[in-house]
Amino acid sequence: MDVFITGASGFIGSAVARALVARGHRVRGLARSDASAAKVRAAGAEPICGSLSQVDVLARAAAAGDGVVHTAATTGEDRPATDEAAVTAMLSAMSGGVFITTTGAPRARSSRVPVPEEESVNPGGALEWLVAAESRVLGAAGVRGLVVRPPIVYGDGGGPVAGLVQGARAAGVARYIDDGENRWSTVHVRDLAVAYAMLLESDARGVFHAAEASPEPMAALFAAIGDAAGVPVGSWSLAEALAAHGPLAGFLAMDAALDATRLRGLGWSPEVGEALGGVCGALRDPGQGYRTP
Repeated sequence: MDVFITGASGFIGSAVARALVARGHRVRGLARSDASAAKVRAAGAEPICGSLSQVDVLARAAAAGDGVVHTAATTGEDRPATDEAAVTAMLSAMSGGVFITTTGAPRARSSRVPVPEEESVNPGGALEWLVAAESRVLGAAGVRGLVVRPPIVYGDGGGPVAGLVQGARAAGVARYIDDGENRWSTVHVRDLAVAYAMLLESDARGVFHAAEASPEPMAALFAAIGDAAGVPVGSWSLAEALAAHGPLAGFLAMDAALDATRLRGLGWSPEVGEALGGVCGALRDPGQGYRTP
């Protein structure tokens, strides 16, 4: 297949590019700078110069191949509008093929027991736009639309877990919220990349969760974060966390356990994560790049 990846220089997108190249696919990746282009080349892909706001570039790149993997996102208040324009341009330019977009765990019902894809909710607030973002792809005419909902993605020293470790080092303490018994699913970035590849190569459509079998309690996760950062571990209230970190704290206080039975039915398994012992094992493994030198 000839696959175009947005976010190909990022944490998830670059892993997807490497996985696809290793499986014999041709990969083209969006690159908004020379530094991004170098990262795309390092993953074995061909850089396509442009950004998410350049819808003409996106449309041409999407039309030229067999499939699109959309992992890119802006970080400002314009994110919903930018995503809508970018995805609409790519879908409108495609005549057949497959389009995979990426949303996240908050689209599933909050639960400490893993929930399947059909137990979806409107997350409301700043993430309410994800509902329309998923529907836009799943309802696209003439395209096999798929949605991947990753939980906390970790591995190889990157992802949101790296930010939590850096934050703990800066604060001198790793803090979970309240009793830390709420649970989040996790997935290693290389296992997640294989999931995207398998979905592209299959005839599947619809929504898929990509998660390891056992959701991680936040108290256990932050104990491993504290160990990696070389700082003590403590607890604070949700009010204190919200005052310090804003909406991010609210997400870390919720339960987000995902059932990946549909994906496992295609033959997927989180082999890298299981070998490491999950996210806590990765945080304690010097080879994963999270620990204090």
